[in-house]
Amino acid sequence: MLVSLLTAVAAFISLVGPGRMVGDPAASSQLAAELVQPGVISTDGGEIFPALSPDGQTLYFNTHLAGWSSHRLMMSRLGPDGWGEPEMLPFSGVYNDRAPRPSPDGRVLFFSSDRPLPGASRPRGDFNLWTVELMDDGSWGEPQPLPPPVTTEADEWHSSLTADGTLYFSSRNRPDSHGFSDLYRARFDGESYSEPENLGSPFNDRRSQSDVFVGPDGSFMVFVITDHPEGFGGDDLWASFFRDGVWTDPVNLGPEVNTSQYEYGPAVSPDGRYLYFSSHRRGLGDIYRIQLSELEVELLP
Repeated sequence: MLVSLLTAVAAFISLVGPGRMVGDPAASSQLAAELVQPGVISTDGGEIFPALSPDGQTLYFNTHLAGWSSHRLMMSRLGPDGWGEPEMLPFSGVYNDRAPRPSPDGRVLFFSSDRPLPGASRPRGDFNLWTVELMDDGSWGEPQPLPPPVTTEADEWHSSLTADGTLYFSSRNRPDSHGFSDLYRARFDGESYSEPENLGSPFNDRRSQSDVFVGPDGSFMVFVITDHPEGFGGDDLWASFFRDGVWTDPVNLGPEVNTSQYEYGPAVSPDGRYLYFSSHRRGLGDIYRIQLSELEVELLP
């Protein structure tokens, strides 16, 4: 078991990036960030919200059409020649499904969707957080929405789960929100989630905060702030650290990641070497990665 795991990790680490788009003027200041497998993962369509399985062997993401329509959940498996041809997950393709994120053990996939809640005949217009179980035979169960108090009539998006089961997500229009998308946390007691708490200061001011990824030990988070006056424009990726019981002031991940376009959907690889993220520097959206050692901000010790 240990040998096979080490072999899988070695294959994942040795995967050579597909090139850094050096000839692309929009990426001329982004030479550290590499486009993930052009023509297979990153195409002329829209590919966004990457996330890796705990063993690094499966890449989840979602595609979308122009106008941000028809979001579909996709997966690609790692082979000897890189990522294989993506396939749509069997329960996706009808509604807007986005931002897949596997649980720390890989047995449950969290995602956001506007699909109808159980008992309803059609969507009611908001996004909710859903889960679907990965069975032992590789098949998928039936998607289920997270119950209240996580699911409300507000929008719930883009979740991240720590090793102890704590759920982080973004939401807007909840009673304690600031009118934009705020970051929330709901603790898990082994059976259910507690009432979500707004993370408050130093986040959740009069700007939109979203697309959160939290380290498995809860020591850091990477998330989006939109149109920050000290940012690069559009959506930028920022980091904060949990120290002495509080979250530190957010710091921008810098020009190695952020551009004047939109960068969002962060996820750190399970081996702790790469930050994967979405960027619109080439158009509808592509998936990029960058080694954590090349960031201005030190995410991991």
